[in-house]
Amino acid sequence: MLTMKDKRWFTQQVRPLLDSLYRIAYTILQNDADAQDAAQEAVEQAYMSLPKLKDRDKFRPWLMRILKNKCYMILREKKRYVPLDDVQEQGTEPFDALDLKEAFSRLSPESRLCITLYHIEGYSISEIAAFLNEPVGTVKSRLSRARKVMRQDLTDQEVSYAK
Repeated sequence: MLTMKDKRWFTQQVRPLLDSLYRIAYTILQNDADAQDAAQEAVEQAYMSLPKLKDRDKFRPWLMRILKNKCYMILREKKRYVPLDDVQEQGTEPFDALDLKEAFSRLSPESRLCITLYHIEGYSISEIAAFLNEPVGTVKSRLSRARKVMRQDLTDQEVSYAK
């Protein structure tokens, strides 16, 4: 059972993170409604599980890990269903132009998450590693590969425009 003091502390911790939670969820899910749902469910689960958190100094990475797990759960559920609209659209039109948003969306969810956490949210590589529960080297590799892939996609776009 949470005391009033715990509830206030939780609110003070979560409130400044709400926008960040949404942006991170959107980075993984690429869907507004799903990102809102994931962020809300993560906050709800964190609230219910707060008594299990042993070190309150690690609240932020703990909450982010909950969010990441919620997002991947939503992705797993979505893979089970293929909307009819998506089936009809596949292969009908080649990529005409590849802008930054499209280059970003073509990255794997893990790479998009690393790029968002590092470049947009301002997390350090060690914080990202803790959040993802992976070695620092893995995070550095993902960032490097993601930048390289995006650079190549955008370079290819420039070349196609020049022709």
